[in-house]
Amino acid sequence: MKFSFFIKNIISNQITKHILYWLVFVFFFTLVWGTYDNDYFRNFMIQVFSLPSRLTLVYVTLFFLFPKFLLEKKYGKFVLLYILLLIAVTVFIQRTFFFYIIQPTYLQNFKSSNFFATTEIMNTLLDVNIAIIIPFGYAFLKSWQKTNQKTIELEKKQLENVNEFIYLKVEKSLQKIFTRDIIFIESLKNYIKVKTIDREIIAYKSISSIEKELPEKKFLRVHRSFIIGLNFIDSFSPTKLSLKGFSIPIGRKYKDKVKDVLGYF
Repeated sequence: MKFSFFIKNIISNQITKHILYWLVFVFFFTLVWGTYDNDYFRNFMIQVFSLPSRLTLVYVTLFFLFPKFLLEKKYGKFVLLYILLLIAVTVFIQRTFFFYIIQPTYLQNFKSSNFFATTEIMNTLLDVNIAIIIPFGYAFLKSWQKTNQKTIELEKKQLENVNEFIYLKVEKSLQKIFTRDIIFIESLKNYIKVKTIDREIIAYKSISSIEKELPEKKFLRVHRSFIIGLNFIDSFSPTKLSLKGFSIPIGRKYKDKVKDVLGYF
């Protein structure tokens, strides 16, 4: 158990994840290129000396260009700066390592006398650019998931706030009633009586029309003449409910629905 916990902690460590990624990257391309000439050591060393340029490209992009420009929707600047970064990394880092270390040490048969040979720079540029594909894709996916999660949470919050209050016509004015304060609503033919935690209101409205305005998760129609606030139920039986000292009957037509919502048998 202790060993497995230790391993989980290591894997969860961000630095370790990055190190593991680059080790896999180096060994993968070592094997890919090594199968061509069976000289795995030489190809391993070439991949190692290629790391400085790849690391620079990946981490400058992910930790500076990506959040500073791409996430801020400055797409033109992002593309321009990425191209300039790629060229700079290719010429001043990767090409330098290749021309002065890799070529004379591990590629003696490969002759290149011109440091700024266009074809070789283009090939080097493409080779360096490969390193950014997976990290950039991963960062983009995580950013999309985070944005999507924020959108879902915002929509959920907005839904929770829907019908937070209603307006009722009382005589010649409209009165604002917070739904969280409503204990029950009773039908009085063309009028309704709304009992809240601090007052009682008689309004010109039908019980069916106000039922449509109330959030379903917080209110329940239990009788042709009554809608109750679920948060105020003190006790209940198959025939009646008690809400803050008020006894509310359960109509036969509504018994099954009340049973499903409240779960009594």
